[in-house]
Amino acid sequence: MNKQVGLLGIGLYLPAEVRTNDWWPTHVVADWEAKRRENLTRATVEAEDPPTDGVRLTREAMKAFRDDIFTGARERRVMGQGEKASDMECAAATDALQRAGVKPSEIDLLLVYSPLPDFLIVPQAPLLHARLGLKAECLSMDTNNGCNAFMHQLELAQCYIASGVAKKALIIQSSTVAHFCRPQDHHSIWFGDGASAAVIGQVSDDRGLLASAHMTDGSFHKALMGGSPGKVWYQASDLHLYNEDRTCARNMLLLISDLAKQILHAGLAKASLSPAEVDFYATHQSTYWFREVTQKYAGLTNARTFDTFAWTGSLSSCNVPFMLGMGEREGLLRPGDLVAAYSGGSGITYSSAIMRWGA
Repeated sequence: MNKQVGLLGIGLYLPAEVRTNDWWPTHVVADWEAKRRENLTRATVEAEDPPTDGVRLTREAMKAFRDDIFTGARERRVMGQGEKASDMECAAATDALQRAGVKPSEIDLLLVYSPLPDFLIVPQAPLLHARLGLKAECLSMDTNNGCNAFMHQLELAQCYIASGVAKKALIIQSSTVAHFCRPQDHHSIWFGDGASAAVIGQVSDDRGLLASAHMTDGSFHKALMGGSPGKVWYQASDLHLYNEDRTCARNMLLLISDLAKQILHAGLAKASLSPAEVDFYATHQSTYWFREVTQKYAGLTNARTFDTFAWTGSLSSCNVPFMLGMGEREGLLRPGDLVAAYSGGSGITYSSAIMRWGA
């Protein structure tokens, strides 16, 4: 019996409202500029002593944006008045089902990651289950994996389908972090809203997921937090995204290239493939330079790709599926192509997936 599992269809959704850089008040931008000038006069602390080639490459990429306070971001999409995360997620899921040619009644497993769900405590998955008209027997659950949610959901879906527990799965992700940022915080420029979804099922023997690798490093857990500094979040009134440990956050950023090379090479080794064989690269995009630097350092010299950060900002857990979906729509990603995907999420976890595109 064929046990190869792959993506049957990817659905995407972006809100209509566009937020450009002039949305931030001039006095806020001026304050960011002043703080940046002050930081540039201080001695820098290396992530490692001596720094790795990956750290040096990342530093060079960061220097290129010293004079751009918006670090390459020009616009991002945000939910309109009254629009909710579940509205975006439902739209992306409907798109994925239609592109896969799969009926809602065929879905056996539903996995949802919603960083800002419509309600607390009550999971988002049953809400989407009802809106999409899935069958009662469909196992539905939320998965809390930060920006790395898509990669973990793909792994779980692959295990369920390969074991015979499910035949088809629907995995859904959304990006709503922008609404958890204070406008006065510089990191508020990074994020945009959106949603993505994928239908997972059995594919032909020469297609689908070939290998994956997953790693965790809890020492970076305090790099980026959601809550209120010094308090347990449910005992605080001022909730927002913040850095608990700025040195930790900076070092995590500087080590992005090294983590990418490590996890991508681990996945490729499992599949007995080399970096030069990769045809398309899909990655997390927390910065403008993220894709270019990680691709170069990992040696994916022949891979095509599709950048989005300049006009969507970071789409959190939707970054990888969005690049895959847009790559396919733009003709950059074709059946039979070897795909390498890399993603990381706060906490931190980081993953790679190696797949042969198409059903």
